[in-house]
Amino acid sequence: MANRGSYASGPRLDIQQLQMEAQHRWLRPAEISEILWNYQKFQISSEPPNRPSSGSLFLFDRKVLRYFRKDGHNWRKKKDGKTVKEAHEKLKVGSVDVLHCYYAHGEENENFQRRCYWLLEHSSIGIKYFGIRNETLHSRSLNATGSS
Repeated sequence: MANRGSYASGPRLDIQQLQMEAQHRWLRPAEISEILWNYQKFQISSEPPNRPSSGSLFLFDRKVLRYFRKDGHNWRKKKDGKTVKEAHEKLKVGSVDVLHCYYAHGEENENFQRRCYWLLEHSSIGIKYFGIRNETLHSRSLNATGSS
């Protein structure tokens, strides 16, 4: 198992400050990792939240909370019309792959997202995080490519 310190990017992050910032912006991989490495400082959800708002962040244990994705929101479906269309990425801290990230887009508002994170290395603790993509940044990048 790799040492947590081997991918820490500078001084430890302020956990309480991260909770406040999570309500206004998407947290970076290093910040998500810091929360997961220090999950003991947080309340672990025993039930999935019901229709949480943008900026909501919940920690859960995947071994205890089996249906952690059931949250009352309608998410975009695959072509079969039943299964939630969810993308997956591995995220790096520094140059090291550290996190799994699974994300889904809202059916009513495609800018509303659910992101689920957990550490690559043997962790059942995860973060379920809801937010709205920053439309200003995305609209600029779309206009620059000529897309609408």
